[in-house]
Amino acid sequence: MIDVHCHLEYMDDPERVVAEARAKKMTAIITSVPDPKDVSKTIELQHKHEHFVYACAGFHPHHIPDYSPTEIEKHIQTIRDNRYDFVAIGEVGLDYKDATDQIRQQEVFAQFIDLALELDMPIVVHCRDAFPDALKLLVEKNVRHVIFHCFSGSEGVLEYILKQPEWFVSFATNVCYTKKHPRLAALVPLNRMLLETDAPWLDPDVPEGQERGLTNRPWKIERSAEVIAKIKGFSKEEILSMTAENARRIFKFV
Repeated sequence: MIDVHCHLEYMDDPERVVAEARAKKMTAIITSVPDPKDVSKTIELQHKHEHFVYACAGFHPHHIPDYSPTEIEKHIQTIRDNRYDFVAIGEVGLDYKDATDQIRQQEVFAQFIDLALELDMPIVVHCRDAFPDALKLLVEKNVRHVIFHCFSGSEGVLEYILKQPEWFVSFATNVCYTKKHPRLAALVPLNRMLLETDAPWLDPDVPEGQERGLTNRPWKIERSAEVIAKIKGFSKEEILSMTAENARRIFKFV
């Protein structure tokens, strides 16, 4: 089983998490670096656990106020210089919830789309309350390989995404405790579906009404697989196997 999107750098003891993931027979973990300050330690972790920990590097839209245009360009160059340490660009995208910098978000997203095209890598998209603009940019730039991380768009957006042959939909562990996400998962063909935790957030085992931050872990994609197995009429093991194969295909690793 493969968790295609988590954040090892935000977990208390990444080494212990990796060891436990191995013990639970996970095949791989893909950790996403949304903040430039975490790139070097993530590369170090990826090198230490080669062929088990894989990494993506991008720029979360929430960090735009924290970095100057020059610093973002420097970050992009760092990714170029270390491109063989990454399997995708991301997460990066648009988040219009409470945002006043929508135009700047679009500019930065466009920079990272261009980087993904330049390096011939898939792009992992964060999108909240901004799908019309995100889809417009991706289509205008003819981006072929896209992963919509922690997908929570509408049925109409989902229908549009599924018309693009190499765009994948990734469901996080919130599929275990919401009404919307199982409904969306029912509409996604298994050959276009990925599983993620977005750990340490979105812990499916926290009682309803309590804070779900910082306790989720990569192996809890099993809980998502159980939910989706009931929806799709397959076993949990079949769901984990099919989504892992999709991950190998889009991220180009074995």
